Amino acid sequence: MACSTKLLKVFALIWDLIYVLLGVAVIGIGVYIIIRFEHFNTAAFIIIGFGIIILLASLFGTLGAARESSRMTKSFVAALIVLIVLQVLTVSFFWTFQTSLLINVDKTFDKLWHNQPVPIKPENDSQIASIEKWLDCCGNVSYKDYMLPPKTCYNKETDKLNLEGCRQKFLDYIAERWTAFNIFSLILVGVEIICALLAYVLANSIVNRWRRSKYFSK
Repeated sequence: MACSTKLLKVFALIWDLIYVLLGVAVIGIGVYIIIRFEHFNTAAFIIIGFGIIILLASLFGTLGAARESSRMTKSFVAALIVLIVLQVLTVSFFWTFQTSLLINVDKTFDKLWHNQPVPIKPENDSQIASIEKWLDCCGNVSYKDYMLPPKTCYNKETDKLNLEGCRQKFLDYIAERWTAFNIFSLILVGVEIICALLAYVLANSIVNRWRRSKYFSK
């Protein structure tokens, strides 16, 4: 029984550490959004907050497994169940309303386009200029949106004018990353299910070992 408990502990610790790394990754995604997208800070802070919750829960589970505490381990299982339910509901919601999300992103881009400094000069450091350099695009619909395309419309490597507009490229980028984020969330749910199952079995094993030790000590 002791051997099986130790083995369960090792497996639980491995998966808990994987969960820790995923929590750090979620926080990293939120920080990346803050750095890249000035107008999506609210979503970024929500993601960072969620990542912190995951990180704290995973560290709590790791500590419970390391100390072989059935109470901490069972509390970890309860926390994981709540997180799993919330994540499944959230991913389902966002997947269902992805079109509405892209409409809001399109409106945000339109706002960025109309709020950039006029006249457009090479030294202007607007969000549109950043997007043009980042996605190798030019203007709203195409390079024809400018009478004279700025330097940010030229590819750094080839020095050729980027002919594609930024609006569609930006929408495509957000759509691809959103799908990737939803898939990442489902992977996270899978890891949480494995961690919850291992923690539950480990907690029962710890309790059974304690009961057997009490029985055989008499």
